[in-house]
Amino acid sequence: MRTPARAAGLRRRVRTRWIAWVSRRIPPAREVVLTQRNIFIFPTGSGFAFLALLLALLITGINYESNLVFALTFLLGGLFIVGVLHTYANLAQLRLCAGAAPPVFAGQQASFAVQLRDEGRRAHDGITLSWPGGDEIGARVAPLGEDHVQLFTRAARRGWLRPGRLRLESRYPLGLLRAWSWLDLDMRCLVYPRPAPAGPLPLDAGRGEEGSATHDPGAEDFSGFRNYTPGDPLRHVAWKTLAKGQPLQTREYVAFADRRVWLTWAQTADWGATEQRLALLCRWVLELHALGADFGLDIPGTRLEPAAGEAQRDRALAALALFGTAGGGAGA
Repeated sequence: MRTPARAAGLRRRVRTRWIAWVSRRIPPAREVVLTQRNIFIFPTGSGFAFLALLLALLITGINYESNLVFALTFLLGGLFIVGVLHTYANLAQLRLCAGAAPPVFAGQQASFAVQLRDEGRRAHDGITLSWPGGDEIGARVAPLGEDHVQLFTRAARRGWLRPGRLRLESRYPLGLLRAWSWLDLDMRCLVYPRPAPAGPLPLDAGRGEEGSATHDPGAEDFSGFRNYTPGDPLRHVAWKTLAKGQPLQTREYVAFADRRVWLTWAQTADWGATEQRLALLCRWVLELHALGADFGLDIPGTRLEPAAGEAQRDRALAALALFGTAGGGAGA
C-alpha cells in the first residue's frame, strides 16, 4: 500500500517542480514568439527506434569492418542531426497571439481564438495545438503569413474560465523528433450561470415605484408558460409542447404599465442554494431582455439601475457570473 502512495507523491512533487520551472521560464503573456528559450525537442518513439537501428548498424560495421555499413550509418546519423535542426526551425520565429473568448453559459463549450504568425520568412507545417487532454487542432503558416485557430474547452462552472497552458507541437519533417512548447497566453472566458428552466417572471414582487406590470390576455409580451386551467383561451394553449408529450400548458402574456422591473436577491429566497438562485435570476434576465423591458438588478454587492438592451443584459449576466468571487458580489 505504501509503494503506490509514495509513487503518487513523487509524481506530484515532480509535476509541481516542472510546472514551477516552466512558469519561470515561460511566464504568461498575451503574445509569445517561439525561440530556443521556449522550444523543447525530444525523440519520438520512432526516433528512439531509429537510434537503436543506428547503434545496431554501427556495431555491425565494427564487427565486420564493412565500410559500406559505416557509410550507411553515418549517412543516417547525419540525416537524424539535420532532422533535429529542421524540426526546431519549424517552430522557431512563430508568434502566437491570444484572441477573443466570447462569454458562454455554464455547460457550454468555451471558444478561444489563437493567431499564429510567421516572423522568420519560412513556412511552418504540421503544427498541432491543444489543451492538456483535449482534441488537437492542426495549423499551417505560410512564409510571412498567418493562421487563425479556434480551441474549445467545456465551461463547467460560472465565473472566469482560464484554460491554462497551451501545448504547441510539431513532428515535421521526419516524425523522428517532437518539438513542442507549453505556453500560457493568459486567456480567460467569462462563464454565465446556467439558466434555470423557464418559469413565471416575478412581475408583482419585482415592481418598484417606477412602474408595474400586469397579466393581460390581450397583451403581446410573452412571459412564459403555466399549467392549463379550464377557461383559458384556446389560442394561448401551447399545442406544440402537448404534441411533444409534455403536460398541457398555457402561454402567459403581460402588459407593462411601465416597462421597468427590479430583480432582487430576496425574490429567490425559496429557490434553494446560491447556484439555483443565480440560475433563476439568469433566466429572468434573459426573458426580460427578450421582452425588451427595462429591468434592474439588486443582489448583494451589485446594484444595476433599470435599463434595456444588450449592454444591460451583459452587465447583469456578468454580475451573476462573478457573484461571490474576487471582484464580484458578496455571497449571502
